[in-house]
Amino acid sequence: MKTTAGLQQVTCTLPEIDDDFLDPLVFRPDSALVTGLMSAYRKGNVAIVNAVGNGVADDKAVYAYVPAMIKYLPE
Repeated sequence: MKTTAGLQQVTCTLPEIDDDFLDPLVFRPDSALVTGLMSAYRKGNVAIVNAVGNGVADDKAVYAYVPAMIKYLPE
């Protein structure tokens, strides 16, 4: 990561933004937030705490299906 004090190593990130804005090289080209994040993730150089695509389960429209999803979980 580039900081005002120079480069700093990052080993884990917690994205609090829509997946579309994570990396302009993979998703929206008009986003310039974290260029190269997905490449670093694929190489195993960084972990993403809230995995890409995880936000779909946090959508209120999905809540109605939660009881049915729980039935498929092992006991």
